[in-house]
Amino acid sequence: KMKELNLYAIRDMALKSRRAVYSSQQLANLISKKKSVASVYMVRLVKKGLARRLFAGRISFVDDDWVIAGQMLEPSYISLYSALLFHGLANQVPKGIECVAPGKSRRYADLGIAYHRIPPSLFFGYAKERKGESYVLVAEPEKALLDGVYLNELPKTLVQELKGKMDAKKMKEFVSRARGRGRKKLEAWLL
Repeated sequence: KMKELNLYAIRDMALKSRRAVYSSQQLANLISKKKSVASVYMVRLVKKGLARRLFAGRISFVDDDWVIAGQMLEPSYISLYSALLFHGLANQVPKGIECVAPGKSRRYADLGIAYHRIPPSLFFGYAKERKGESYVLVAEPEKALLDGVYLNELPKTLVQELKGKMDAKKMKEFVSRARGRGRKKLEAWLL
């Protein structure tokens, strides 16, 4: 019989790594066990109240929606209005947390998290920010605004209001990296 790992030790290892959200494969890598074994541990961790089940094959060791949104789907980063809120540039709290990803758009209504599809060429302009005992990947303010205009997710009034608070040089560089569809609108709204 294989040696049982202590559930508290698994949770502590996970949190010590600063990562809070795990797929069964990521947990398997962390505890150096097979994926099937990690899946069993995931069920036990949730049952014991040491982790929260997000959906099949994904758990979180923290209850922070921002951290969950920022680590649940990879690659992705928090952007749009949520990123502006994170940076203190917006004050209305949105209904959910908005992220962008180069994969297909996904919405997890029960978790209040949405992932909007952006082309891989626009997947830049974010940074790893510390959040509690973990981290989130979040768009820089200029990129959050660019993503918002590109995806038609931010009203023009808000864009006009925030444009003046942005780093103009960085905004120009970000807009210059955009290709094809939407470039003219980005230039008109942001430069």
